[in-house]
Amino acid sequence: MRTIDEIKETLTTAFMENETVARLYDLPVGSDFSSCFSKVSIVNLLFYIFACAAWTLEKLFDAHRQEVDARIEEILPHRPKWYRDKALAFMKDRTLVPDTDRYDTTGMSDAEIEAARVVKHAVANENDDASLLTIKVAGEQDHKRCPLDEQTEGQLKAYFMEIKDAGVRIALVNIAPDTFNCELDIYFDPLLPAATVENACREAIQNYVENLSFDGEYTNMELVDKLQVIDGVKIPELRGATTVVAGESVVTAIDARCVPAAGYFKVGTVKLTMKAYNG
Repeated sequence: MRTIDEIKETLTTAFMENETVARLYDLPVGSDFSSCFSKVSIVNLLFYIFACAAWTLEKLFDAHRQEVDARIEEILPHRPKWYRDKALAFMKDRTLVPDTDRYDTTGMSDAEIEAARVVKHAVANENDDASLLTIKVAGEQDHKRCPLDEQTEGQLKAYFMEIKDAGVRIALVNIAPDTFNCELDIYFDPLLPAATVENACREAIQNYVENLSFDGEYTNMELVDKLQVIDGVKIPELRGATTVVAGESVVTAIDARCVPAAGYFKVGTVKLTMKAYNG
């Protein structure tokens, strides 16, 4: 939005470039307004008053546009991102303002609001084949992702049943992380201790896998890239990587890439075979 000074400058510039004005005031066309008219001159004051009026009108139009956009957003069917944002806005042990999708936070401190918003990670994806909206969620404990407790999950389901668009079918995914396992041969510089290089590799694997963005895609190539930059690692050769969904026993081999069913991973078995590199 333009400021009062910007509006006034636009007006005065056009004013000074007008040939009729130049003849009236006996000034060269395009003269500088401030050097020709003092701050207390009638002309300057009139331009300032008009600029203030124009600024007020633009501000009213801007507020009206925002109000109209908000009303249109409420009328149209909501996109998956709206459901993701609403999951993050969910507040445990709180009730909604009747007939709305909002909470009354009057009297609550920022810390209390943050504590009530127990869903720390969320994503919503639409499945066209099944006409289903899948919402994956997770909380946090000790700065690590974790599933919400049973009571909170029940409240979250009731919350979505209250605010969702009519006809939308929702599948809430709130489960423990998928377990990631891998096996690699690490060819390392024999001038460095094998244990030192191995520990650095294990730490890099855990940091990469457990700090993917929520519902982010893991790739074998990126894992290898993370290992290649470690001091002492000459060749990281990935023998294989697998994943197991929480509560299941089926081990699934990762072919190039994988998105965890829970939205996040935990590291399980990492088998590293250290081999001295003799180039």
